[in-house]
Amino acid sequence: MMELEALRLAEAFFARKPEALPSVRAFLLGALERWPETEIVTQKSQVGLRDPRPYCALTAPGKRVKGRDTPGALLSLFLPRPLEAGELILAVEAYPGRFTNHLVLPADPVDFHRDLWGWTAEARRFRCGKD
Repeated sequence: MMELEALRLAEAFFARKPEALPSVRAFLLGALERWPETEIVTQKSQVGLRDPRPYCALTAPGKRVKGRDTPGALLSLFLPRPLEAGELILAVEAYPGRFTNHLVLPADPVDFHRDLWGWTAEARRFRCGKD
């Protein structure tokens, strides 16, 4: 029941970006399916996934994102390395050895990068110590 409420709050967060809802919903449901102990936490500026530490976050960007059409959602993965992918907008070394990788989440879940779940699993291992 808590998962349903958490999903409802996450979807409400993206209400102003309805084009993002299919991919956000697919990402959150995919994460819960793979890692049922994951908690979805909706805050003022993002929807985070943690277990128990945060390992990724979804945000709804404003008008422009680094010269691209505005995506519906951005996915930030917390990894020990910068990613190299076409979807990557920016990788910032927030702390020594910890990079926040900001990626465009495609509007259609069918277009998710083939390595998306592997990167997410890597972020979860790195931040939470879990496989």
